[in-house]
Amino acid sequence: MIFADSRNIQAVSIPFNWNADYADGKNYAEYDLLTHKKNDFYLIQKNQVIRFGLFGQGMKFFFEMSDGSFNLNGRRIEVEYIDEENRTYHLTTNFAHKDLITYKEAYSDYNNMQGIQQSNLKSINFGYKTIYQKDNIQLFFQPIISLPFNKSAFIEVKLTSNKDLNGYLIFKSKGLEVERFYAPLEANKAGQLNWTIK
Repeated sequence: MIFADSRNIQAVSIPFNWNADYADGKNYAEYDLLTHKKNDFYLIQKNQVIRFGLFGQGMKFFFEMSDGSFNLNGRRIEVEYIDEENRTYHLTTNFAHKDLITYKEAYSDYNNMQGIQQSNLKSINFGYKTIYQKDNIQLFFQPIISLPFNKSAFIEVKLTSNKDLNGYLIFKSKGLEVERFYAPLEANKAGQLNWTIK
């Protein structure tokens, strides 16, 4: 298991590789750690995953599959929503099923004489999507950690409610509130906010 291991395991080929830690103590990484052969994301044994995220550059960024809380290089990050009646929705303490997400953002320069030049990696991203249920409120929640090159890391939060809500999106670090944003939600319309990790 890479995320529970204190060793500094290096990424292969690119600055960060995705990895899934399994319940049986094994792991499945983007590149095999011994052969450096590329593995297929779609072959992850999703029902065995206990942690998922990125490692490389001496850092580890992952979430716990059980509750969805993030561990960003040793810091626990949580996201909550508090509505107008002061009800708290612990979005990253959510024991519902989570679909894994990871992708790379890249761009290529094009020249009429030479055609497409080399591709340049812009960011590496990971997270999940899930549905949070409390009483008669259902929230579609999708947090994505983005590690852009030469810029600060951020969390992209997409949130959709089945009912109108008038509340705040709250970001916590190690259990303490770091920042909150007024975030009214209109029923069945997605809201999105990018929060620079502090």
